[in-house]
Parts: sequence; structure tokens; C-alpha cells
Amino acid sequence: MKITEVELIPVDMPRKKVLTLARYGNLGKGTPFEFVLVRVHTDEGFTGVGECPPLPPLSPESQPVVIDVLRKWLVPNLIGMDPFEVEAIWEKMDFLAPTYPMAKATLDNALWDIRGKSLDMPVYRLLGGSAPEDIPNTGLIGIGEPHEVAEEAERMTKSGYTCLRIKIGPGHDVKCFEAARDAVGEGVTLRVDCNQGYSAPDAIKIIRAMEPFDLELVEQPTVWWDFASLAKVAKAVDTPIMPHESIYLLSDVKNLLDAGALGVLGLKTYRPWGGLTGARRILEMARIMNVPCLFHDDIELSVSLAAATHIITAYKHVITHKCELSGYPEWIGDDVVKEPVEFHDGFVRVPEGPGFGVELDEDKLETYRKDQIKIS
Repeated sequence: MKITEVELIPVDMPRKKVLTLARYGNLGKGTPFEFVLVRVHTDEGFTGVGECPPLPPLSPESQPVVIDVLRKWLVPNLIGMDPFEVEAIWEKMDFLAPTYPMAKATLDNALWDIRGKSLDMPVYRLLGGSAPEDIPNTGLIGIGEPHEVAEEAERMTKSGYTCLRIKIGPGHDVKCFEAARDAVGEGVTLRVDCNQGYSAPDAIKIIRAMEPFDLELVEQPTVWWDFASLAKVAKAVDTPIMPHESIYLLSDVKNLLDAGALGVLGLKTYRPWGGLTGARRILEMARIMNVPCLFHDDIELSVSLAAATHIITAYKHVITHKCELSGYPEWIGDDVVKEPVEFHDGFVRVPEGPGFGVELDEDKLETYRKDQIKIS
């Protein structure tokens, strides 16, 4: 089997809700969500789809950058290769684009989809997984006043969520977390996401103040580039620290581990390293080193969400924390597949069928795509 053609499809999707974060303000106002889809064709008639959700400033790669790297560098050098040549493909991609995991992820995930379809097998089976079960998911709550956070926490737990991630920032932290805990009781797991909102001393102070209310983990308390501050916080509190904006490349994982700044390793379908291949390699490292892991996302379409459900299913004994997946219909106004990934009662359902189990909807693509670049 050979790769014969690749389509690059940038799409802009309508936003449905506004999410308030520290440092970034209101995510969801104004411009639409931007995504990049790829569709890889082969000489045997099998096609695969991949996706990445570039979301500056949360991700260094923007939609135009991902398209440019794919168009100029990656895709032309993969035409004619066998989709099953995983190591050779990654040697080539890492050489051509060592610091562009999102661009590489779109292709890598599309090739996993092809492998599954060509073998009439779901990707979780290719990864060594057993029959899937619905995956417990984590609800997301933006920054708000204590009573607003408490009301949303109560609403989400009544809808079935047993774990919540609460966005916090200066002036909206300890009281909000305490209000959420009072609202949901002791049976619900609560974690917080600081989105780089604090200095190290302030982060230590507010984390210590929240710890008596049963805090599971803290995501990215300090600025992304200051690994020393993350390490200072991690060593001063009892709660595990999960870097997010700080983890983009494979080297970031190593450097954060070496610094003692990583208590929980957060992985996505496109970072660090890129794609299910990169995630799988890092999960095997985490298994050997006994590093706690969590799989999460950046608000995504069903192509990436489906890929995430497959690797979470395959690595459920390595991924130690409940996942964080989100997209349509809660945050995005529409999707680009015929049957979107299903969220229900605080769970995510693994799509059925070979590959990722999702199929692009041509009518939706016609509505939302900005361009369609074919390379052969």
C-alpha cells in the first residue's frame, strides 16, 4: 500500500460558549474555532482522516502555520510511502519538522485510521486494547464568582460527572474552589487549572489554602517558560502539579521530569511529540517510570476526539486520571463528521467501526472549510 494523495482542509467552526481563563480572558468571543483536517488517500482505496486544533495562545502553532508545514515539508516527502512504515515515516517527519508536533499529528493520526480500516479493525485493537467501555469524562467550569461556580458544579454532577476541572485565577480561586466542594460534597473529584495565572509564591499560597478541601491536581500554576518556578511550586505543596502550556515538545517532558516539576503528565492527540504514535511512546515511558498520566484536549472536533477515545481505551491501565475531552455540542456549534463522538451522563463513548470509526460529512466540509489543498 502506498500514500498517493493528501488533502489539507482548514475549517473554521462556530463557537457555542464563552470560557473565561486566567491570562487569556474570554475564550469563545469573536473569531471561530480554527482546525486543520487532513485526508490521506492510498493506492488500495483506503483513506484516513486526522485533525489538530491550533488554538493560539494555548498552542504555538496556528492554523496557517500547520498548513504551511504540511504543504511545504511533510506531505511531499510522505507521498509514495507505505502507511505501515511507522518508524520510517516518523524518522522523516522528525528530521523535516522537529518542532511542529501539531502538523505531524494530523498525518500520524490519519495513518492510524488507514491501518485500522485496511485491517477492518478499530484503532484501539491495533494499540493492544480490549473491548471498549464508556470513558468517564471530566466536566469543565470557567472562571466565575463563587456562587456561579457552585451552581455549575452542582448542575454538572447532577448530569453524571464525577470529576470537575475548575478554571481559577487571582481573585477567583480559594473561595470558588471551597464553594464548589460545598456544592458537590466529598464524592466528586475536583481539580483546578490556573492557566499560568500566578507567581510561584502566590501559587504555593493558594494551593495550600485549597488542599484542605480535597484537591486532586493543579494544572499550570505559573508561566509556561519558567520550569524553575513550576518545580518550586511542586516541591512546596502536597498536590501534584500538571504542566500544560509548558509541555509541547518531547524535550519539555524530559526537562520537566528532571526539574521535579511534573507530578502528572498531561497528554493530547497532538502534543507532546505528536499523534497517537508520539502519545504511545510517551505512555510506554510513563509505564516504566511509574509517572501518573492524564489524557486531555483543547476543545476538539470528533476526528481528534475519536482518536483520543481509542488510545485512552488501549492504555486505560497506564492513564491514571480521568480524561478531559470536550467539543460538540457543548463548546462547538457543529461538527464535521456524520456521527459525532457521543457525550452522555459524564461519559464519552468510543466510536464503533474500523479505524477511528468516524466519517467526514462532505456537506459540513463544504460549509466550514476555508480551503482544500490536494498534494499528490
